[in-house]
Amino acid sequence: MRRNNLYFYSYTANFKVPIETPLIHLDKREVLVVEWVDIYGRSYFGECNAFETDWYHDETIASVVINLKKWFEKHQHDTFDNYESSVSKLNELDEYPNARSVLSMIFVQMFNELGEVKVSYGATVNGHLKEYVTRYAHTMPNRIKLKWNQHSKEDMKFLETQYPDVLRVIDANGKITESDISILNQFKSKQFIYIEQPFKDYETYLTLRNKLNVPVFIDESAVNVDTVNKFNTEQVIDGVVVKPSRVGGIDKAIEMINYCKQNELKVVIGGMYEFGLSAYFTAMLASYSDYPSDISPSDYYFDHDFIENPASIDQNNIMYTPPLVNKQKLKKYNKY
Repeated sequence: MRRNNLYFYSYTANFKVPIETPLIHLDKREVLVVEWVDIYGRSYFGECNAFETDWYHDETIASVVINLKKWFEKHQHDTFDNYESSVSKLNELDEYPNARSVLSMIFVQMFNELGEVKVSYGATVNGHLKEYVTRYAHTMPNRIKLKWNQHSKEDMKFLETQYPDVLRVIDANGKITESDISILNQFKSKQFIYIEQPFKDYETYLTLRNKLNVPVFIDESAVNVDTVNKFNTEQVIDGVVVKPSRVGGIDKAIEMINYCKQNELKVVIGGMYEFGLSAYFTAMLASYSDYPSDISPSDYYFDHDFIENPASIDQNNIMYTPPLVNKQKLKKYNKY
């Protein structure tokens, strides 16, 4: 009996500039790459956004492998002949959004013709702002998102004076306290478009949101449409950062985008520290964004990638072509 096959690989690259966030310091990135070979021998790849440890999400690379293997053992002999029925089988993985998103990415490729994607350039700077500006001054983005830290006030002032036309965002990763609000309110301007995930828990939004005079978007809290609806019902948010890996994949991300559009919430697409395969699909979803999303050139975080066709910069836009994976650059994943 013919069956589908699933293979696991890893790829590791050093960050060009170490990542500094309120949550962690990172010097390198290991990523899980999954290959699906169907009963006809056709190959499709998915990139997992989980990390080696659970610093960002309770799913890790190892747990994603375990859950994908369990799911695949049940479905390896199934016929996957249309998108809707294939995606419906992924609902068994709803508790594991990072695992689900890998297969969602694969099924989009399996049943759709991929094309070129051109979207606005939106960079995320994880500390070291002036080093970033020195490196990328010749290709400045339309939007810069700064991670909240002790230098945020100084960094925002630098952007206001040196690059006044660039849109500005602060990503707090839930670390804002009541004493920080007066600083954030000083950032209010036409070019400051939102504060991302200022507070960690829902109850804090209810008590402190009305003290902020800048637009508020949720990110980590936006795990599904029901949760977004809860925040929206209380009128404590102005928009949502939709991350495919957090919500369970491309199909779930589109559901959340549609909810936001129907309820007059702004939308941006959140990227991860991702390589070119995942970045292509982030860019594809970013065509629905109201503001520049987390879309940057292929060499923004890393000098090396496992795809053959990196994204290119076209003025203040990023151009992606359907990703071509180079399997020779991947290593078999042998940790489980």
